[in-house]
Amino acid sequence: MTVDPEGGNWTPEQIAQGSATEIEAGRLPLRAQWRIREQRARRDRGEPGSFTSDLTVEEFAAIRSVGFSPVGQVLGSAVFQVGWSYTGCGYYYGGFGSYGPALAPVVPVPATQQLLSQARHRAVQRMTQECEGLGGDGVVGVRLSVRSFYGNGLEFMAIGTAVRADGDKRPGRPFTSDLTGQDFARLIRAGWVPAALVQGVGAVIRHDDFATRSQRMSWTNQELVGPTQLLHAARDAARASLAADARDRGGHTVLLRDMQVQTFRLRCTSGTEGEDDLADVFLWGTAVVPFETSASLEAPLPMLRLSEGTR
Repeated sequence: MTVDPEGGNWTPEQIAQGSATEIEAGRLPLRAQWRIREQRARRDRGEPGSFTSDLTVEEFAAIRSVGFSPVGQVLGSAVFQVGWSYTGCGYYYGGFGSYGPALAPVVPVPATQQLLSQARHRAVQRMTQECEGLGGDGVVGVRLSVRSFYGNGLEFMAIGTAVRADGDKRPGRPFTSDLTGQDFARLIRAGWVPAALVQGVGAVIRHDDFATRSQRMSWTNQELVGPTQLLHAARDAARASLAADARDRGGHTVLLRDMQVQTFRLRCTSGTEGEDDLADVFLWGTAVVPFETSASLEAPLPMLRLSEGTR
């Protein structure tokens, strides 16, 4: 029997069923709701140790210098089953052009692209819900990770530190960003604020055709045209996805954090001899918008004692 912060008694079976219902409704699992509720209650009572964070001392000081305080570490997680999401050689077998074997085209894999985008967005959404539960105005220092979960499963996780403005002004919705505490403070002083953590995903596939295999077997140093096209197409799709995500969240500019590129080679799924090359690209960063700074946000001045008798 488990007791929630409001005094209700729950059996493990009831917790499992109740959490499934909450997740289907777009809310946090029950244990996460109880943890956030209890943590906020301790903070409101002024109890020591009411919040945790993964901030360094320098990050903590930088955030405090621009009028924000950490309220707790927050995270979001989503486990997805990676099913059958491409058709392999059925896309294209290749052919012959005027000057020899034709190159197979690069084809998008929308099912894979949608899965990778939806999974990360869901993890960030749940992290934001925890921030709201703690009364935070936003999350800084977000780290995104993906790890294998048994067979074909993948766990997508977002973790960061929720912060709250010391004044009375509240944003319409919590912001999310992967900025460090120092970068967050610099951004505020420069007259900008983070809007949202944004991402771009591109997933494409290309059949390993005869022309490409011939290039790889050659003794001549040369560019592999087909694989080059594959990676260019994946990056272009990711950039277009990033721009669309930033527009949807009202971002003015994106401060790009990183780019991840993964390539795979799989046997054809159509029963024909051959292999397929797959590439997926993930871009992420923080969308920012300008605002008017106030004099209270000016950087502090260093001060030194000038008295000869003081050391």
